[in-house]
Amino acid sequence: MTLVTIRKIISSGEGIGWSDGVTYFVPGVIPGETVEILADRPVRRARRATDLRVVEPVPLRKEPPCPLFGRCGGCDLLHMPYELQRETKLSILKDLFHQQKVQLAIEPQFVPLPEFGLRTRTKVRILDGLPTFSRRASHERIPFDRCPLIHPALNDIVRTDAAARKGGEISYEYAPRSGGWSPRDPMVEKWVKNESFCVSHGSFFQASEEGASALVDLLERTLDEERPATMLDLFCGVGLFSRFAARRGVTVTGVELSESAAADFTANLGNGARFVRADLERDTELPDADLVVADPPRTGLPERLATAIVSSGAGTVLLVSCDAATFVRDTERLRRAGRFTLRSLTIVDQFPATRHLEVAALLKRET
Repeated sequence: MTLVTIRKIISSGEGIGWSDGVTYFVPGVIPGETVEILADRPVRRARRATDLRVVEPVPLRKEPPCPLFGRCGGCDLLHMPYELQRETKLSILKDLFHQQKVQLAIEPQFVPLPEFGLRTRTKVRILDGLPTFSRRASHERIPFDRCPLIHPALNDIVRTDAAARKGGEISYEYAPRSGGWSPRDPMVEKWVKNESFCVSHGSFFQASEEGASALVDLLERTLDEERPATMLDLFCGVGLFSRFAARRGVTVTGVELSESAAADFTANLGNGARFVRADLERDTELPDADLVVADPPRTGLPERLATAIVSSGAGTVLLVSCDAATFVRDTERLRRAGRFTLRSLTIVDQFPATRHLEVAALLKRET
């Protein structure tokens, strides 16, 4: 019998603990709990628990509101009350900076969002007419009826559409105000802070309108403080940040590779907006701008692009990311190479109940 006391939650969403000199990664736990490891498998120089029993639960533990918790790979923190999720995510972010040997001089902020029914975007694989998600730590699929994290209307759409399609991998996007959804509709209309956005099927948009609004709040605060005349919007998608900056008189240039996003950007900002279609993995010649906003995919900023941002002469960078590890790497790369100071650090909780962090950093070049 192997008993392990959980010390903390790490960026994988698992707890970590030690027994007889062996490191164990343990899912579905809370720091301070003692668990019995019933089965495990090797992973690098540690072991990952695949079956366990919580011997001494902490009083904060709650009953997860989903029968698939522990089997479905989507949720990691559904057994925690929301305030504990907040503390856990802040701890994960600080720990990632610590691993980079960075002593944070500022305290990260946390913007809470509704825990349930928030997401208006999801990707599922349909098997025999049933929507499925990936099983935890496996390539196997697990059917689900309703996901508590997904908007209730989108749950209904997915279930009905899956029954009609029978098979396939489908990305769904739901527009709560109009009721439109893709892929049925080639374009849906999203609303953020009373501004409407055309979003074509295949174009990137944030996981929820509430999350998009919270990120725009950070941008508008930056615009108020820095008063830039020009802004470069890298990985601009359909023009979420560009639209609100342009509304304030900022001259904006959007940069994006996606063909559908290029059309959406023009539709959302008008023909007068400047748009450059470029592959930012390779095309890193950047026009001058006072403010650079970058919201890269999970892989983060390509190294050449980070170097180009440093060389661009921009005085301020607003970096947004849905992957905390690459975010910390990129923040430190910009800070060290470009003599930037980290002015603010914020978690916008677009992904409650999961290990995923949407993070934003404001960096100001030292003078």
